[in-house]
Amino acid sequence: MTGRETLSVNKRIFRAFAAGLALLLCLLMLAGCNSMNGAEKKVEKELSTLQSSDTLGSEVVNLRESLSDEGKANFDGFLKKLKGYDFEITGSEKDDDKEDDYTLVSVNIRTYDFGREYLAAWTEYLKANEGTKTDDMTEFYELLFARLNGLTEKDYIDTIKIVCIDPLDNGEWIANIKDNEELQDAIFGGMMREMKALAAE
Repeated sequence: MTGRETLSVNKRIFRAFAAGLALLLCLLMLAGCNSMNGAEKKVEKELSTLQSSDTLGSEVVNLRESLSDEGKANFDGFLKKLKGYDFEITGSEKDDDKEDDYTLVSVNIRTYDFGREYLAAWTEYLKANEGTKTDDMTEFYELLFARLNGLTEKDYIDTIKIVCIDPLDNGEWIANIKDNEELQDAIFGGMMREMKALAAE
């Protein structure tokens, strides 16, 4: 498997993480902050629901099962950190020129710098296996999850905007959460961005 093919697989696997965390968006919990408008409340509900979701895609489950006991523990630790992001809704702005009461909600995401550690793990793995070819990426994943689980500081901060619409003008807001790649990358601490950059090389 070439480096480009491996990165493509990695990208698909970690997208499965994000998709898995988003599956429970249809089971939203009520938000308790009355100071926010409807669009902001909707975003808060869905981000909180992502944090409490335990649903994972089959590819992710299969990846975990391929790891050693220590690797499984590091994987579980990473997953806990992944869902432990902090977020703050800092406001919203309407665009009256657009239909469906179009509103942009600004959110600050603070989490661990998973992207930095992904790049470091990949670099370390390539150096250790220079000149060898293998389809078995278990060694890389063992190294990756050890690094990700070892993070202790939430030093990755990103500010994103989430599109919300109220198409029926009845307070039933729809927020662009599940398909928002910028949000997914922020929650993954820049890891998806690093994967794309490596895959493009």
